[in-house]
Amino acid sequence: MKRTIIPKQSKVSLPENELLRILSEFRKQHICVLGDVGIDRYTQGIAERISPEAPVPIIFVESEYLKLGLAANVADNIRALGGKAELNGVIGNDQDAKDLIRMLKEKSLSSQSLVVDASRRTILKERIVAETQQVLRVDYESTHPLSPSIQKKVQSTTIRNLKGADALIIEDYAKGLLSQSMIRAAIQTAKKNKIPVLVDPHVKTPAEWYTGATLLKPNRREAESLAGERIVDQKSLIRVGRKIIHKTGSESLIITLGRDGVAIFKSDTATPIYIPTFAREVYDVSGAGDTVISVLALSLAAGAKLEEAALISNLAAGVEVSKRGTATVSPQEIMHAYITSKY
Repeated sequence: MKRTIIPKQSKVSLPENELLRILSEFRKQHICVLGDVGIDRYTQGIAERISPEAPVPIIFVESEYLKLGLAANVADNIRALGGKAELNGVIGNDQDAKDLIRMLKEKSLSSQSLVVDASRRTILKERIVAETQQVLRVDYESTHPLSPSIQKKVQSTTIRNLKGADALIIEDYAKGLLSQSMIRAAIQTAKKNKIPVLVDPHVKTPAEWYTGATLLKPNRREAESLAGERIVDQKSLIRVGRKIIHKTGSESLIITLGRDGVAIFKSDTATPIYIPTFAREVYDVSGAGDTVISVLALSLAAGAKLEEAALISNLAAGVEVSKRGTATVSPQEIMHAYITSKY
């Protein structure tokens, strides 16, 4: 497969004083987050031998720790960047829900907008890591659709929270929370209140469900699924971008392409804008997408241009992937990444 052609030099410029202004405005922004919430559990150890029972390594556990996951990690990223996040979603009536609420409280994040659904378990993703290598991931989750009564509660809570928001992030992990009607209601309410809507889509969700969003942020695999076409070169990338814009009617689209960088599409321009990846050592890509959409939302709410917001989020992603597991990024780290980069 040919790699996507991304120019080595970005045409996007961002003066240092403007970056400082945008970052300083983060603390004034209130972001409403709607999506599946959960916990990431990391079990860390050493693999010294193979099990006599099966051809798998035996992990001698040295440590275990929990982190906020899924949309809760997006909310945590917003908090770490100085903004305020209102998290909307569902949790079960179980120990993992109690742990999640406790962790949110420790991070000064509210759990008041989380609706309890006793019919499902709180999402937990457990990663088994041998030294620095992830050897297994175990997912505990319920993915059946919400009942009409629970959906009504989540939807009404989200709509209420949108009244004081500066942006809405819809985090789609296809775990049963988001229905077409809920997405439509959230987007329509946000647009009515002139609030930008940023969507992190999922490969299982039809592109039409996101109709009317201000911005979509798929990765390569998600973009291919939304458009129904593989990205193998720059021409196919452009076709995929135009198809998604056409299907969803979104104003803009940012496709994250890993080491190939970022492609920015606008509904009113034919040629995309490219930003190359900020090169630094990649340790773990878990949670990078959460960081990107958090920074995009805060930047746009703070008055940044789309290209500037994409550049800032690209810098933030470069910082995040250099950390272990799902992690947050601070404005100071973004500033340092900017100073030490070639931007």
